[in-house]
Amino acid sequence: MVTQMLGSVLIVCTAVLADACTLVYGFGFRWWRDSTGRHLFSFMASIGLVASLWAVRLLAGDTPWFAGARLAAFGLVPWVLGWRLLIILRALPQERQRRRLSRGDGA
Repeated sequence: MVTQMLGSVLIVCTAVLADACTLVYGFGFRWWRDSTGRHLFSFMASIGLVASLWAVRLLAGDTPWFAGARLAAFGLVPWVLGWRLLIILRALPQERQRRRLSRGDGA
């Protein structure tokens, strides 16, 4: 019971912090001007949305609208994670080259 309660508190804290990060970044920075900013905002927003949805379910229980909200929230996560994977894969050749050059292995 204590473990479950602590887990629930952590979920709510995560939702509040993720939403706060998204709001501060969204209103405080020009995130839409480049791909990195758009990705960072999308990543934070999707984490905040999923965590908030989970927190609402903990506080309000299952409601008739929950299945649709869950589908919408979790529908964003694979898209944003796929975007992140693409960014990583695109950056990988430059990272490998940087390592080779720092070791003196390549020209």
